[in-house]
Amino acid sequence: ASYEAPLTTTVRLVNLKTKEIKEQEVYLCDFPLQTERGTFIVNGVERVVISQLIRSPGAFFTVKKTTGKDYFGAKIIPNRGSWLEFETDSSGAIGVKIDRKRKVPATTILRMFGIANDLDIKEKFEDVNKGKIDFIEETLKKDSTHNQSEALVEVYQRLRPGDMVSPDTARELIENMFFNFERYDLSKVGRWRMWSRLPELRTKKGSLKAKSKKQKLDKKITTSDRVLKPEDVIAVLREIIRLNNDPQAKPDQIDHLGNRRVRAFTELLKG
Repeated sequence: ASYEAPLTTTVRLVNLKTKEIKEQEVYLCDFPLQTERGTFIVNGVERVVISQLIRSPGAFFTVKKTTGKDYFGAKIIPNRGSWLEFETDSSGAIGVKIDRKRKVPATTILRMFGIANDLDIKEKFEDVNKGKIDFIEETLKKDSTHNQSEALVEVYQRLRPGDMVSPDTARELIENMFFNFERYDLSKVGRWRMWSRLPELRTKKGSLKAKSKKQKLDKKITTSDRVLKPEDVIAVLREIIRLNNDPQAKPDQIDHLGNRRVRAFTELLKG
C-alpha cells in the first residue's frame, strides 16, 4: 500500500440557456503524502525524493582532438525538445545531428530555416570565415540541397527514413520540433545562457553584467524567446568557426558545476 490521499476538486457546470448551475466534487488522483520523517511510502517501500544535479540548458562548445589539430563543435541543449549537435570534420565541413540521428551539413539546416541562397549563407559568416580553411565552402560542397523545400525534405528523410514526405509535411514536422513551445523549450535559464555565451545574441538584449540587469532580462524572457531561432544557429556556427580559427581556443567545461543546475522536488513532481 501507498501512503496517499485522494485529491479532488469542485467543478461547476453552468447551463447558459437555463442559467442552471450544478456543482460536483470530482476525483482527480491519489496524491502522495509525506511522512513525519520527510519520506514517502510507495507500494509499501519507504522512499526519499532527492534533488538532481543536471546539465543546464543552453549552448556549449566542444572539441574533437585529432593529430595536429583540434576541431570544434557545439551542442544546443533545450530544457525540453530535440538536441542539435554540431561537429567539424577534418576537411572543415560542419555537420549537424538532430537527436543524434544521421548528420546533415550545417548549411542544410540554415536553408531549412529560410536562409536558402549560397550567397546569403556566405554573407552571414564573411567576417569570421577568414582562416586557412573556408568552413562554409567546405560545408556547401557536401550540401546536396539548393532551396528551403529541398532542405526540409532532406532533414525529414534523415529523421524518419522510409516515410513518405512532401515539403509541407516536412515543414510541419520541423516547425513543431523547434518553433512550437509545447514541444521545444530552452527555458529562461537556457535562453539567458545563450545570450551570455554568444555576444551577437547578447547585444540584441543589452548587457548582462549585473545581477540586477539579469533579473530584469529574466522578466523580459517570453515564451517566444524560449524556442529556437535561426539567429541562434547562425551565432553558434559563427562561434564554431571563430574557435576553429583560434589556435589558443578552449572548449567549454560542460561538466563544470557552473554549467549544471539543480532539478528540485517541484520539477521532479511535475515530471
